[in-house]
Parts: sequence; structure tokens; C-alpha cells
Amino acid sequence: MDNFDQKLGPEFFKNLSAEAVTPLNVVHEEIYESSSKRPKTTSKVWDIFEKLPAQQGDSKAICKLCRRIYTAKTTSGTSHLRRHIEACVKRGNHEVDQRSIEACFKPVKRNANRLTLSHDTLIAATTSLQNYKLDVDEIHRAIAMMIIVDEQPFSVVEDAGFRRLLSAACPEFPVLSRSSIKRDIISIYVKERENIRELLATCPGRICLTSSTWKSDSDDHFSCVTTHFIDHEWRLQRRILRFKLMPPPYDSLSVADEIALCMVQWNIEHKVFSVTLENLSSDDCVADMLRSRLAAKKYLPCKGVFFHVSCFFRILNSIVQAGLNLVVDIIAKLRLGIKYVQQSPHRKKNFYIIAKTLNLDTQRKLCLDTPARWNSTYNMVEVAFCYKNAFVYLAEQDKNFLHKLSEDEWEKMSVLYKFLKVFYEVTCVFFRNRQPTSNLYFKAAWKVHSRLFDMVRGPENFMTHMVREMHSKLNQYWSAYNLILSCAAILDPRYKIKFVEYCYTKLYGSGAQKYVSVSVNTLYGLFDEYMQNSARPSQTTLLSTAASKISNDKDNNDGFEDYETFQSARFRTQVEKSQLDLYLEEPSHDLNSEIDVLEYWTLCSLRYPELSKMARDVLTIPVSTIASDSAFDISPQVISTDRSSLKPKMLQSLVCLQDWMLASDRTRGLGSMERKPEDDSSSSSDGDDDY
Repeated sequence: MDNFDQKLGPEFFKNLSAEAVTPLNVVHEEIYESSSKRPKTTSKVWDIFEKLPAQQGDSKAICKLCRRIYTAKTTSGTSHLRRHIEACVKRGNHEVDQRSIEACFKPVKRNANRLTLSHDTLIAATTSLQNYKLDVDEIHRAIAMMIIVDEQPFSVVEDAGFRRLLSAACPEFPVLSRSSIKRDIISIYVKERENIRELLATCPGRICLTSSTWKSDSDDHFSCVTTHFIDHEWRLQRRILRFKLMPPPYDSLSVADEIALCMVQWNIEHKVFSVTLENLSSDDCVADMLRSRLAAKKYLPCKGVFFHVSCFFRILNSIVQAGLNLVVDIIAKLRLGIKYVQQSPHRKKNFYIIAKTLNLDTQRKLCLDTPARWNSTYNMVEVAFCYKNAFVYLAEQDKNFLHKLSEDEWEKMSVLYKFLKVFYEVTCVFFRNRQPTSNLYFKAAWKVHSRLFDMVRGPENFMTHMVREMHSKLNQYWSAYNLILSCAAILDPRYKIKFVEYCYTKLYGSGAQKYVSVSVNTLYGLFDEYMQNSARPSQTTLLSTAASKISNDKDNNDGFEDYETFQSARFRTQVEKSQLDLYLEEPSHDLNSEIDVLEYWTLCSLRYPELSKMARDVLTIPVSTIASDSAFDISPQVISTDRSSLKPKMLQSLVCLQDWMLASDRTRGLGSMERKPEDDSSSSSDGDDDY
């Protein structure tokens, strides 16, 4: 016999997982060891393998662990079966506690080449597999989730490669069809929908909605309604609630009807705080129709002042797009020049040698852009500027280089780069924050507004006319929504009133106080409503009641009977300051400090119970209909051709389930299922640094 016992050495048993051993028909002997005198059919491999009935003289054996089949001819020996046992067990598919395995399989040294196992401990280690059962439903669900999250076609379960994989991993699993997987997905959707409904019903605060339009390759329009809320643990959550094909015409009435129907179906009308729309010309009509509907039922706080917001990134990206369109020919020429350098390893090597000779920093490598994501164009231009002199030298030395930029074109690219820089820095704040709260937008919008204002007043250049038009467009947005943004900023302990006043002063000079007063008064008005709606009695009421009770209990009149009233009156004057007053009087945190504003209000919820409820709702307001990881996208969200051809119910199930599963993973801190957003600021397009 081969040294089978040596193969089952310490390293083998060390890698055994908890249920990696099947029950063995252990013979009643104290020592498990190999013997050259034992007949072959009594080899211990047959404790794990089982012989199958011979067919046409061809003997086969099946592994009890993984059900794989091997030849069992007497002339083939059992070495291949032993090798399979070791590989099969080391795969660790049966989850036995490692410590119990190590305790059970303690090698006993009889001599240099012998290892022994206790009969009793071997039995104890293998009994856990007796209750092992294949969970078909769980595998069905895992396959369905793969199709949902990875956007696989239903036909993948009928592909030969997938079936071969499933057969090798789990031979007992029944064959799947696209019909069965569709039924599984609908079943999962119905179950998860009830979980989301319960989540919305029990969330402690108000709910905000966003409405966006997706398009297909065939120019079909799909309405997507998403809810935003803060849960019991003060985590900002978002879930897609409705995804439907919109038949023409795509007017304001159709959009308003979709949002209203969504609110009714999910029973959230009474909890809606705001609706964020796409910054289209029809937005005001949509908002007015929804506001009048909810105001009639007295669902909106503060007379609906916070109800309507337009998407900040839509206008931001439109300004960037207008700037890029002015130099589209120059950008195309620069792109071709970079391609020329990168297409040949020899040219690329020579280019970086030239750059080093000219004392240029070669740490960052040339990179090409993705036109649909403007931050990649910004990074391409930024890196190209580092190699400007190298490109000029290359054009002089290489006659085949036909993409030389003139000095005037380089100057225009410099103006564009400075123009885009503030937009890039502002957008990066949200791109790197998966769940941005509304307090961040006031500072961002002010920076963009201030930058455009400076360019309008600055020296003339080729972008001046476009900047004036875009400044007028942004000014309309700022005028409409700076009130909501400033109220959210005041609830950030780093900003409060002083920062808002500073920003307004920079824009409006002596007229800033008017804007500050409107913001502060609006915030106080909203806070008064939260106090009125709170069932919690105020401290003033408690003190008055206590003082009256003490006064009524006085049986003896000693001349000082009104002292308690006098004392409580003075104390009451001190405590009549509201929670909002006390919060605003506290010193502000450092302006540039890193603060999780939701964590801050979580800690303040005991000290400022009503104010923290108001802060939770205001900070929930989404100022963008675009997910933060799509903040740089210029093109609208597009649904694939395969999915757009599905029936409405199936399409909604797939889109919603994908969003729900990824959101659930984020909440649990599991990022494995979600694609990480690509940060196009990488320093190199190929990662090579050979020169």
C-alpha cells in the first residue's frame, strides 16, 4: 500500500473544516493505520467512497462527500481516490469547528512514518454530517440574486457552462429554467416589498422623495421614484419604490400622477416632507400639483416651504457641459495626441524620457478620458498640462505627430482647467460620500455661485459669454433654494448662523442681513410646529405645575408663601430659552473639522429631543436626484436594451430588488455585492512605471 497515513498528516487535518468528514464505518480497533497485508477492498478510502454497480465491466466509485464519480478498477489502485479525499476535504464545504477537529484528530507518533487516530474521537468528529441537508431554496435564492445584482439575462441558467458548473458543485440540484428563475425573482420581490413597507411605516421621521427619468436605447422614458429617510439608528437610507414605463406625452401631469400614485400605494402621504425633481421646466407645475394635494390634507409642515427642491447636480453638469462644448475640438486633438503616444511602447518610452530630460514630474502618467464622465476629461487635461513642454518637443522632433496644440489652444485649455477645478472639487465631496446630507449643499452651491460671479466680473475671455448665461441660470436656482440650503447648513454644528451670514455677505454685501433673517425666522417657525406636535411637555410647564403644587400644599401662612412663586418665576425666565436657542448659543465646531452630522444629532437627541427630530427631517432632504457615485455623469441614466424589453412587473422587480439588496449590504457594512464607483482621478492609465 501507498503511504496513505503520511498523506493524512498534521497539515491535512489542520485544514479540515468542521463538517468536512463524512460518517465513517470505523472498525473496532484502537489504531487506524495502513497495513500491507490488508486486502485492497478494506482500504479506508471505502469509508468515504462507495462502489457503484458495475456496468459493462467498468467499475465506478462515488464520493460520499461531493458525489463525484471515479473509476474503481482493481488495476487502477486507490491512489487517485486518496488524492481526491485530501482535496475534497480541504475545500471545507461542511463547516466543522476547527478546534473540535484539531482535538479529535490528534496524531499519535508510533514511529517516524506512522500516525494514529482514536476510534472514539473519530466518531465524535464525524457525527455532525449525519444531519447535513442540501438547502435547495437557499441556492435558488442565491442564483436569483446573482441575476438581479449582476444584471445577468435569465437565459444564463440554461447556458451549458452554468449547468456544468452547477452539476460539478452540486449534482443533486435540479435543472433550472428561465421560467423557474423568473418565478423565484417575483417571489423574492413580493417578500422584500413587504419588508420595505414595514421599514417605511416604522421609520421615526419624515420621508423625502426624488423623481428621476431613465431612458432606454429606443428612447422610452421610465419614471423612477426613490424614498430617502433616516432610520432608528440615525443612518440615511434610500430605496427605489417605483419604476414604471411612462407612455407619451411626458408632461408634468404624468410625472405628478406617478409620484402621487407611489405615495398612495406605499401609504406614505402623511409622512412626506419634500420632493426633489430633475430641474426641468415642468418641475414647478409638478411641485404645485403635489403640494396642493398634500396641503389640502394638512400633511405639509411650515406651509410646504421645504417641499420642493430641484436637482443640484443637473444644473452643475449642464454648466460643465457648456464649458466643454466651447473647446470640444481642442479636447479631441489632445485626446488623439495622447493616443498617439500610448499606442506604441517605443513612443511611450521615448515620451517619458523626453519628459525627464526636461525635468518634468513623471509620477503621473498620461490618461485618456471617458467622455460620458466629465471628471475623467478634467483629469486628462490636468495631467496633459504637466507634460505640455514634452508635447511641444515631441511635435518638433516627430514628423508623424500631427496633433500639436498651438499656444492659443493651450491657453484656452488653461482657462477651461481653472473653470472646471471648482466644479470638480465640489462634486468630489459628494462623489466620495455615499449618503450626503443636505447640510453639505449650501457651502457647495455658494462656492460655485461665487466662482461664476467672479468670472463674470473678471477679464474677458472666450468663455465669458457662456459664463454669463450659466451664471444667470445658477442664480435662478440659488434664489429659489438658498433658503432650504441655508436652514440645513445652520443645523450643522460647524456652520450655524455665522457661516451663513458670512456667505451671504460675500454675495450681497450690506443686503445680506435680509437673507439671514428669512432663514432664521423660517427655522424658528418650523421648530415651533415640531414643539406643538410633540406630546412631550415642556420644561416650563413642568416647573409651573410643580410650583403650583407646592403652593397649594402650604397649609400654614408664614408670610413667605409667595417665595416659591418668585423663585420659580426667575428660574423660568432662564429656562424659557428654546432648544433651538440653546443650540445656536453653543460655540461652533471648527469649520474644517470632520464631523458626522447625523452622529452629532444622535448624541444631542436627549438634550434637544424636539430639535433633533426637526434636524433629522431637514437633513434628510436630498438636493440631488442623482446617486452620489453618478455625480460626474453627463449623460442621463440609461437602462439596458434587454431589461427595457421586459414586462413592466418584471422590470420593476429587477430594478427595485437590485437597489434594495445593495442598500441592505451597505447598511450591514458588506460591500462585496456592490460595484465600487470608479474614481477617474487615478494617476496612470496603465499602471506601468518602467522609465
